[in-house]
Amino acid sequence: MTMKGPRGRGIWPRTITAGSASVKVYRVKHATAKSGEAFVLAWLTPTGRKLRKFADANEAFREARIKVEQLAHGKVEASEMGAADRDELQAARRIVKARNVPLLAAIQEWDRARQLSGDSLIPACESWAARGGHPRKRLKLDEVVDRFLKAKTEAGVHTAENHGPIFDDIKKEFADFYFDTITTPQLNTWLENRAHPVTRNTFRKHTISLWRWAQKQGFVSKELKTEAEQTDRATEPPNAIGIITPATFRRLLAFIRSEHPEYIAPLALAGFCGLRRNEIHHQKWSDIELDRKFVRVSAAKKGTPSRRLVPLCDTAVKWLRLAYGSPGDVCENLSMDRIRDIGRTAKFVLPENCFRHTFISARVVVTGSVAQTSLEAGNSPQMVHTHYLELMTKEDGEAWFASAPGVK
Repeated sequence: MTMKGPRGRGIWPRTITAGSASVKVYRVKHATAKSGEAFVLAWLTPTGRKLRKFADANEAFREARIKVEQLAHGKVEASEMGAADRDELQAARRIVKARNVPLLAAIQEWDRARQLSGDSLIPACESWAARGGHPRKRLKLDEVVDRFLKAKTEAGVHTAENHGPIFDDIKKEFADFYFDTITTPQLNTWLENRAHPVTRNTFRKHTISLWRWAQKQGFVSKELKTEAEQTDRATEPPNAIGIITPATFRRLLAFIRSEHPEYIAPLALAGFCGLRRNEIHHQKWSDIELDRKFVRVSAAKKGTPSRRLVPLCDTAVKWLRLAYGSPGDVCENLSMDRIRDIGRTAKFVLPENCFRHTFISARVVVTGSVAQTSLEAGNSPQMVHTHYLELMTKEDGEAWFASAPGVK
């Protein structure tokens, strides 16, 4: 860049050049200026000759050097920007840089927020903050899932153990997604891969639990229903209660005692006490009183019907004495799954959840009391009324609880 002018000190105009581009600086008389003179920049653009006036010579030359560099690099539109415009642009860039947001994205976000708030953006933000809102930390789905399962485990809830495959599946599906960007249509598409309505609804139920927990942690908005809650629930077929006969149960007990004695205790708890799969897998021997004939359900949640004492019939005591082990867990995780697999491989017909279903059906006809049966089973009287009445005769119910070791 060079500056040149007519020969002689103080001769005007001065010309600033850079390559083929040039800007001239003129000194002119100016009645209102303190010095009585002003300095005018002049340069050519495709839209015509441009002029700009300055009161200070140094400021004029500084602006002239900027203009000529812009013209030399073909930045014609940028060359139209004045010093105040540049200062404003630089200030805006500093603000968005501190937030790690591109300037254009920030302006677009501001424009959208203004549209949504009816030009009352600041009052809308203040209202949101007053209701306990706070900026969210963005996390990817896999990190949210890991935090969720850790929190549940620390709270004594066995979500990770019992439903781990569901959360592994959703992590695989949305591995690279930020949690707050996953939409209801995307979740519906993922759920549609579950062909059976009951399976789909089970996946949906645990997904809703994940989203509600994330909402409480502030990972998604607390103002609206979560994306998971807005997914479609499948229509399930009528609930079929599958039970087995006392004779089938006796043969299965004898087979397990002979071939897989490590599973006697979980099978006895399922058939004679009606414990759920999860309850059996977390049952402690220390909560089984064989002499006093009751089981305190180890995995029960406080404040729910599952928190209960279940009486032990004489037959149950006999089977549990055969299996009684050292203090600790009654069985390993997935024991009930192994029992079903073993039984079905051996050609036993075992409907889903048949041991608990048969226990409740047998217990209600033996006791004649819906209330007592629902208390022992840890569910509602309405559930017993709706699903378990009139599935067994009293004779079959008594035979069920008489299935002692050695009885055929």
